[in-house]
Amino acid sequence: MTSRRRATRPASSGKSRPRVVIVGANFGGLAAAQHLDGRYAVTVIDRSPWFEWLPNVHELLSGVKRPADLRLPRARMVRRAGHRFVRAEVVRIDSPAGTVVTSTGRRFPFDACIVAVGGVDETFGVPGAERNALSFKSVDACAQIGRRLAQLARRRGPASVVIVGGGFEGIEALGEILRRYGDRKGLTVSLVEAGPRLMANSPASIDRAVRRHCGRYDVHLRTATRVTRVTPTRVIVAGGKPLRSDLTIWTGGVKAPPLLQASGLADRAGQWAPVTQALRSKRHHNVFVIGDATGLPHPLGKQAYYALQMGVRAADNVERALAGRRLRDFKPAARGMLVAFGALDTFLIAGGSVIASPALAAAKEAVFQVTMAQLDPPLGGESLGGAARRFAGVARRRWLSP
Repeated sequence: MTSRRRATRPASSGKSRPRVVIVGANFGGLAAAQHLDGRYAVTVIDRSPWFEWLPNVHELLSGVKRPADLRLPRARMVRRAGHRFVRAEVVRIDSPAGTVVTSTGRRFPFDACIVAVGGVDETFGVPGAERNALSFKSVDACAQIGRRLAQLARRRGPASVVIVGGGFEGIEALGEILRRYGDRKGLTVSLVEAGPRLMANSPASIDRAVRRHCGRYDVHLRTATRVTRVTPTRVIVAGGKPLRSDLTIWTGGVKAPPLLQASGLADRAGQWAPVTQALRSKRHHNVFVIGDATGLPHPLGKQAYYALQMGVRAADNVERALAGRRLRDFKPAARGMLVAFGALDTFLIAGGSVIASPALAAAKEAVFQVTMAQLDPPLGGESLGGAARRFAGVARRRWLSP
């Protein structure tokens, strides 16, 4: 993780401190908050009390992870950075007035604002998708999928699961289902992908490897297939027979949240907020946009490590902007992407190259444990004990369970 500063400098006396409001408190927002020090009056706003480690939510499907393993309290993390946390839903950022407005009508004035909101499900207008399919975008949603899978496994007779989307979320969901339930008799899993192959933006070797691993299971991989409707018991596809589904999981994509357009940071619905390479909004100069919400001149993948880097750069540029200094461009440091396929395999993607090995699962787990500790360093026996219990519990469920 990129280095950060704690709130070690004393607050300014006499002259009021510049006001910074950070909207969104996951990877990018927290990194920005932890980088800003006591010279600034920082308010962090998010509607959820929990920071969530989303790169590992797929493990909730198999029970390797539990919700408590993937959550940290935002109020504590923000307070330890020396700032104020407010639990609220932001409905508008009034940049000309320098005010953030919440759903209850509260207003938070700012001299600079950092927008770190994530994306929302892209259902492409498919009828029934929002109502009849379960999302894959939060700890609660994936925990619900895990409970539904457990119910299906206990039920007698055949059971069918359909995953819509063959990107990394769909692949990781499929891997966890096979980890826990692959040998359950009568379970059929179908994965439907509109693109020509699985993980279409990654090397084709991943598609081949996943198909090879699925050979001994009742798994049906349907690429170049478009979903046209989702009902409570069926997934309707173009040019093919409907797929029976007792549980439909939607991993079909992500789009920008309505807040960006409502705040004038984007011109149309679903558009990421256009920014300069310095992460400053092209619409409003007192706003910086980071993480998934960012529409950079040269787009990047929506990855947590980029969000962390953006948070640090945006905080630095807020300081520079408020001081009338020249901004610095965001220069992403590329890293390999780890995609897990349950206990069967893990893929390390670096550019156009792929390394595949089940042993890489330990590397993905190490990234999780180390970064969680960096985001919320243990203080005292209670916090240290909690971190140790989390690690021991995950290790037992991942590697020691029969």
